[in-house]
Amino acid sequence: MLKNSIINALIFFVGFTINDLIFNEEIQWIDNIGILVFTFLFYAFWEWSKKPYDWNKNKSER
Repeated sequence: MLKNSIINALIFFVGFTINDLIFNEEIQWIDNIGILVFTFLFYAFWEWSKKPYDWNKNKSER
């Protein structure tokens, strides 16, 4: 899960950096790092939210 989050974030980072380099001729490092962090956190939260939680786990222990 964590490895996929890092890979997806790096793909977005490299993509936006290359896009800035080709079309703007100036790389917006702060924006690209912000996109890297946001993408990492969003994908990590997305994968974490797909795991089901066993709501009856605490009831069976009582």
